Amino acid sequence: MSQPTYHPLDEQLASLMYRLAGTAADTAGLGKLVRHVSASTREGIIAAPLVDVPVDVASLLASGVVGEPGEYKPLIVEGSHAWLYRYWLYEQRLAQCIRARRVAGETSAEVADLQQIAVEMALRQRFLIISGGPGTGKTTTVTRILAHLLEQGIRPERILLAAPTGKAAMRMQESIRDTKQRLALPAEIAASIPEQASTLHRLLGYIPNRVGFRHTPENPLPADVVIVDEASMIDISLMTHLFEAVAPQAKLILLGDKDQLASVETGSIFRDLCAGEALAGNKVVLQKSHRFAAEDGIGQLAQAIRIADEERMLEVLTSPAYPEVVLDDGADGLDAAQLRAGWQAYLQAVQVGDHAAIFAAFNTLRILTPLRKGRLGVETLNVWVDGVMQKHLPAHGAASKPWYVGRPVMVTQNDYRQNLFNGDIGIALPASNGELRVWFPTGEAGKFRAIAPIRLPAHETAWAMTIHKSQGSEFNHVLLVLPELDDLPLLGRELLYTAVTRAKTGIHVLASRATLRRALQQVTPPSSRLQERLQASA
Repeated sequence: MSQPTYHPLDEQLASLMYRLAGTAADTAGLGKLVRHVSASTREGIIAAPLVDVPVDVASLLASGVVGEPGEYKPLIVEGSHAWLYRYWLYEQRLAQCIRARRVAGETSAEVADLQQIAVEMALRQRFLIISGGPGTGKTTTVTRILAHLLEQGIRPERILLAAPTGKAAMRMQESIRDTKQRLALPAEIAASIPEQASTLHRLLGYIPNRVGFRHTPENPLPADVVIVDEASMIDISLMTHLFEAVAPQAKLILLGDKDQLASVETGSIFRDLCAGEALAGNKVVLQKSHRFAAEDGIGQLAQAIRIADEERMLEVLTSPAYPEVVLDDGADGLDAAQLRAGWQAYLQAVQVGDHAAIFAAFNTLRILTPLRKGRLGVETLNVWVDGVMQKHLPAHGAASKPWYVGRPVMVTQNDYRQNLFNGDIGIALPASNGELRVWFPTGEAGKFRAIAPIRLPAHETAWAMTIHKSQGSEFNHVLLVLPELDDLPLLGRELLYTAVTRAKTGIHVLASRATLRRALQQVTPPSSRLQERLQASA
C-alpha cells in the first residue's frame, strides 16, 4: 500500500514535534500521528480517529508532546481519537456550555406542527436548534418566536440577531422584514420585531489581531435573546466563543440546515450537534418545504441528494416532467449565448441604471463550481465571462482594467471600518458625477452606498463563485459546473446539496453521471466528539 502524501504544513508540524520531543521518543510513530492529526484538522476534522493510523499510544505519551485529557501538551489523545490541543480545549469548553443549557427528558419532535413545537420550545428553553432545508419555514418560525417573546415582555433592544457573514446577516434581516409583513401579527408587535442583524464577529466584539472577543463569560452580551442564522457556517472556535458570550439566563437559538456544507474553517459543529440524540430535547428538524411543491424538480432533486437516492437523483435530472432541472452530461463547457440569455434582464437594467433592478436582475443567474483554480475554476470562468458580458455592457471612458460598468465583485476580506464583509456583493456603476463606483446594498430596502474601487478590500469578480461562497445566498437560476476529476475531495454530497438548494426556479447541471454518483457517495465524517461527550454526561 502506498504511503499518503501530506501537505508541507503537516511535515512542518511533524518536524517541530520532533524537536520538542524527548530523545527516547518513538519518532516514527510520533511522525505518523502528527501528520495524521494535522491533515485531518486541515480537512475540518478536529477529532482524528486513531484507527486510521495505528501507533503505540503508550510510548508516545512519554514523548513530552503527546498528552492525555487535562494535560497541557501539543497533542491530546483521548479514547480512540487525537486532537491538536487548541481544538480539544474548544471541544471541552463548548460541551460544558451546552451541558449547562441542555434540556433532558424530552425527545425531538417528528410529527404534528413542527413550527409550533419550535415556538413552544423556544419560549421555555435557553437553547434551541432549528434545522431545515430551504423553504421549510425557519424564518417564519423565528419571526413567530420573536412575536411571542415580545408579548411576554422581552424588550426589542434585548434581542440580538446575527449571522456568520455580512451577506447572510443582510439576508436574515430582509427575510424577517418580509415575513413579519406577511404574518397576521398585531401591528404594535410587528413594528417592535427587530430586523437589524450583524455579523457574529461584530456582535461578539472583534479585536484585530486577536483570537478572542470583547464579549466573554465575564463580559456577556447585553441580551436576553440571541438568534443566529446560517449556523452551519460556524466553526468550532467561533461557536465556542458565541456560547461563552451569551449570558447563562439568556436564550440562544441557532438556525441552519444540517445537510448543508460545513464551515470553511475548522469543525462542522452545527451538523455534529444535530447528528445524534444527545440534544433531542433542544432541537427541531423542520421537514415540510413550503417553497417546493411535490411536483417541483429542485425540491425533488434536493431530497434525493439528501437521502443519497442515486436512482431518484438521476431520474429527476433526466425526466421531462421536471423541465426546471437539466442535466447536460455531454457538454464541453459553458455556452456564451446561454449566459447572455440568462443575464438579459441584468444587461437591460444596467443600461437603465436602476440600482434595485440591477441587483435583483443579477441574482437571476449564478455560475457555481467547487473549484477556484483550473479550467472550470472560479478564476478562469470569471475571466471568460468578463469577455462575454463586457461586449454587451455600456462603455465607460474613464474605466481601466479590470473595471467596467456592470462588473460584479465579491468582497473576500472583512473591512470593519467600511462596513464591508467577506461575501458582500457589489456592482460597478457610474455615480452622479460620472465616476465609476462600486455600489453595495445598505440593508435598508432600496438603499445603496458607493465605494471607490481603490478603497475596496480584497475582492474578486463574481459572475462565477465557489459553492462554499454561495452559502447564505439564493438565485433564481443556477448553472452548476462540476469538473471531471477522479479524485476531488471537495466534491461530496453536502457540496452537491448546497449547490442545488441555492436555486429557486431552475438549475442546469454540467457534469457526468459518474461525477454525480461519486459526489453522492462521499460524505464528510463527524468533525468532533461532541455527541459522545454530551451523551456520556446525560
